[in-house]
Amino acid sequence: MKITRVFFLFCIIFLSFSFHTYAQDTLQSQINAAPEYGIVKIPSGVYNEILVLSKPVTLEGTGEVTVRSCSKEPVITVKGQSITLKHIKVEQCSSRADTEAIRVTGKNHRLNNLQIYTKQFGIKFNETNDTVVEGGFIKGNSKGNGIDLWESNNNMIQGVEIDRVRDGIYIENSHFNRITRNAIGNSRYGIHIMFSNHITVQDNKSHNNITGAMVMGTKETKIKRNELTFNNRNVNAQGLLLYDAEKTEAIGNRISYNRVGMYVENANNNRISDNKVNGNFIGMQFKNANENNVSDNVFIGNVNESQAINSTENKIIHNYWDASLKLDTKGNGISSIPHRADPFFLTLTNEVPEYQLFFQAPGMLVLQALLKSPENQVLTDYEPRMTIRGEKEENNSSFKMQIGIISMSMLAISITLFKIGRKRR
Repeated sequence: MKITRVFFLFCIIFLSFSFHTYAQDTLQSQINAAPEYGIVKIPSGVYNEILVLSKPVTLEGTGEVTVRSCSKEPVITVKGQSITLKHIKVEQCSSRADTEAIRVTGKNHRLNNLQIYTKQFGIKFNETNDTVVEGGFIKGNSKGNGIDLWESNNNMIQGVEIDRVRDGIYIENSHFNRITRNAIGNSRYGIHIMFSNHITVQDNKSHNNITGAMVMGTKETKIKRNELTFNNRNVNAQGLLLYDAEKTEAIGNRISYNRVGMYVENANNNRISDNKVNGNFIGMQFKNANENNVSDNVFIGNVNESQAINSTENKIIHNYWDASLKLDTKGNGISSIPHRADPFFLTLTNEVPEYQLFFQAPGMLVLQALLKSPENQVLTDYEPRMTIRGEKEENNSSFKMQIGIISMSMLAISITLFKIGRKRR
């Protein structure tokens, strides 16, 4: 009996000690024990845990660190303020709808160089402000968004690679956010903005998606120097969609090899300038879009350069159209022949989509010439450029240099021949 009691007591002490040791070894226990603004460094390994960070602290991987969970809860929850995550691989393996790898609320957080593999959402911001996501990548299976912002303002997302998600970066009811230098591919919408104002989308690459950038319900947003390419895998695919946009700028973008390069609908008072639009099926398409400024763009190698319907009072000027008739009567680099985009074919195919089979057919071209649309419905560039801006100056400089070289060469040859002739005398 005495031996049994001793054995039982030993088992209790052993189990208590084992549990205490395990508790001390968990990441969550280390996070709980860390002081505010302390640093918890994680050694290499795979940690099957759910983590919650609710005080200012830094969680940093020091080797090959993986935090993994297949629970319906987020793998990592960040809330409060001033929390930093660094150099951690996060695996979210639950197939339950709307499950996140990382859920973020609060403000002033930093998420640096995270590698996220998810079956649903990558990072979800909910009422999160003044937070930075920088570097790393997110890879999904097209079920949830890569980075999702809801009512979250003044955040920055930069240098992140995102692949095979539903929408690469989704922003709704969130203002003054900056999206820069990200690369997004093989998704539905690369960048998707809904009812959010003062957004900056700059220097991103969005390729092989259904739509490169869908910008809807926005004011005073800037879309600059992005590459929106090869978004052509769907009948509704486009490089850039501006819908219900106002006072928004699309400047200096490369929009190439999409089904529709730029689609502008129900959008007013926007500026579209200095973009290179090439290799698309339709370069630019306007529908119910008015009072927009379209200037100094380059349209090259598009099957159909532009189409417009129910779009008036747009200022279309000084664009280069490779298919336009060009005649410079004033010597100022501007063609005296306006370039017009008749909406006849677009109107016809809207009513009977099957007529798209007759695109550029000789009979269709004859009908378009006979049945001209009213002048106020035609998208017209009254002063199209003769050459791509900057090309003429470069060509002139090159030409002058070549003339100078030839002149100097001829002068040298003349002097040489003159000296040879004098010696012979």
